Amino acid sequence: MLVQQAFATFTRGLVPVLAPAMAPDLGVDPSLAGLYAALAAAAALVGTLGVGGFLARYGALRVAQVALAIAAAGLAMAAPAGVALVALGAIPVGLGSTIATPASSHLLARVVPPRQQPLLFSIKQTGVPVGVAMTGLLGPGLAALFGWRGALVVSALLCLGLCLALEPFRARFDSDRDPGALIGLAGVLDTLATVRRLGAIRVLAMAFVVLVGLQFVLQTFLVVFLVERLGWTLGSAGALFSLASLVAIPARILWGAAGARFPARVLLAIIAFGTCLSFAALAPLAPTSSWWLVFAASIAGAATAMAWHGLMLAELARLSPPGRAGAVTGAVLAFAQIGQIALPPLFGALVGAGLGWGPAWVALGLPAALVAVWLLRSR
Repeated sequence: MLVQQAFATFTRGLVPVLAPAMAPDLGVDPSLAGLYAALAAAAALVGTLGVGGFLARYGALRVAQVALAIAAAGLAMAAPAGVALVALGAIPVGLGSTIATPASSHLLARVVPPRQQPLLFSIKQTGVPVGVAMTGLLGPGLAALFGWRGALVVSALLCLGLCLALEPFRARFDSDRDPGALIGLAGVLDTLATVRRLGAIRVLAMAFVVLVGLQFVLQTFLVVFLVERLGWTLGSAGALFSLASLVAIPARILWGAAGARFPARVLLAIIAFGTCLSFAALAPLAPTSSWWLVFAASIAGAATAMAWHGLMLAELARLSPPGRAGAVTGAVLAFAQIGQIALPPLFGALVGAGLGWGPAWVALGLPAALVAVWLLRSR
């Protein structure tokens, strides 16, 4: 499941990474990669809402295989050339890359003992930063060897290869299939009713919106902040961002291990408050700030804003009705797309409107503090 999660993340980030190479051939500005990301997020919102019924009817491993195949198709669509095909390809990429998460949650919730779930979910979610690293290494490397079109085709073939490699395990892990499970609109409405009925899951869903949004704020703007506000070179800023992404891997595992001993909601509140503090620590940084202050603030953000996912997914699985972990996770991930779509543009608008980087970091960090208080009060 870790490898599957890594490939899902890899497919989602590949076109934006290749955008500088693709843009001249397509006759567009590389900044339009943001539109590609928005289309992928919109597709993810729809897909995660409806995935629950398919998980129940066909099994988590089959859905994971289909997710890889769909994402591969989206990458292949972008290869022939043409802006329209690239944009349309964002839809299957967004759909396939996101439904992989509820599929793996459904499977792990069924086969992993509850006490071990926080740690194992967190280990599984290290596939996300691994996938980010794959995107940064394989994308440019394949483009250098085969051109950007060849890079997309080879990446699609790698996804299909993993899809086929999972097939021998299907009989073992998809033994819980329910041929009568609701799919389509009926399945979506049933899943939403479950989330609405369970107050603890509603709280986590709202927390998910904020934490996912702030994670993408950090991922989207940290390098820009270092270059535009602090005067760092792009290479230095990129190196610090890569290091921060790597720090998120052991941080996820450590938070997951702590989840086996302490209440997950308390740990999530600590993470949310830490996210607020890390954003506040970025706010006063200036070109004269020492490198270790910049390093400390960035690493603190990575260890909090980029490291909570496994703990949250394990808690969702614990609170979900039996056999519904994947469906509930999908519904909550759909809500999370709202944060991903809304908060990064809001941050950019605050900076662009003249508020400045410092006040923008503080303003966007405040919702994390509110989430921390809400999580503690709702225990």
